[in-house]
Amino acid sequence: MRGLALVLLALPGLALAQDAPAPRPEPPGEHRPAPRPQDAPAADPTAASALPDPAPEQPEPATQPPEPAGPPVHTTLRESDFDYAACLMELMLLGADFDEQAPIADAEQRDCGIDRPILLRAPLPGIEIAGGAPMRCDTARQLAHWLRDFVRPAAARLPGQPRLTGLEPGTTYQCRATVGGEGAGGKLSEHAFGNAFDIAAFRFEDGSRIAVEPRTDSGDLQEAFQRAVRGAACLHFTTVLGPGANAAHDDHLHLDIKARRGGWRLCQ
Repeated sequence: MRGLALVLLALPGLALAQDAPAPRPEPPGEHRPAPRPQDAPAADPTAASALPDPAPEQPEPATQPPEPAGPPVHTTLRESDFDYAACLMELMLLGADFDEQAPIADAEQRDCGIDRPILLRAPLPGIEIAGGAPMRCDTARQLAHWLRDFVRPAAARLPGQPRLTGLEPGTTYQCRATVGGEGAGGKLSEHAFGNAFDIAAFRFEDGSRIAVEPRTDSGDLQEAFQRAVRGAACLHFTTVLGPGANAAHDDHLHLDIKARRGGWRLCQ
C-alpha cells in the first residue's frame, strides 16, 4: 500500500512535467479579428496655426511657339554646283559685269536670303545698273537675255535710235512681304529671295530717259516702247507687273522668276 501511495503521490508531478498542449490550428480561411487600435489623442486646435502656409501656386510656363517646319525658303532655292557654274558661265559669255558675293541671310526672318548671290553691275556690256544689284544668278541671266533680245532692239525704234546705257533700279534684294499684288501682305516677296528686280527707268546714251509710268493711249513711241518691252518680259520672267496692275506698281516694272505649277505666268 505504501508503495502504491508513493506511486500515486508521484503522478501529479509527472502530469506537471508534461508539455502543454499545442494550440489548435485555425480552420482554412478563418482570420482572427485585428487587435483594436488604441484611441488616438484628441487633436490640438492650435496645431494648425503652427503649420507652414501652403506654397503659392506656380504659374504655368508660357507655351513656346511651334518650331517652323522644313528648311528656310532661301535654302530650298540654292542652286546645285553644276547649275550655278553653268549660269555664271552664261553670264560671262553674255559680257555681264558681276561679282560673286557671300551668302545673304536675315537674322529676324529665317526664310529671307540668297545662298549664292551675285552683285550685278551690268547685265550686258554698256548697260549699267546704278549702284549694282544683288540677286540670284538666274535672275541676272533672264534679265540679260531680255535686254539683248527685246529691249535693245526696241530702243533702236525710238527717235534718233538712242543706245540703251543704263537701268534705274527700284527694289532689288529686300526682306519684305508682297505688296499690292498676288498674296499681298500674306507672304514674302520674291525680292526676299533674290528672284526679283524692279526697273524705274531706262537711260540712253543721248541723256534721255524713259520713266516707267502710267501711259494710256498717248500714241507716242515712248508708250509703244514701254508696252513692247513689258510684254516681251513675260517670255523671260514668270511675273511682270507695272502701271495699271495695281497702285503699288505704277512707277516701275516688277520682274521676277517665281516658280509656279505648270509654268503658269502672271503678266499684268
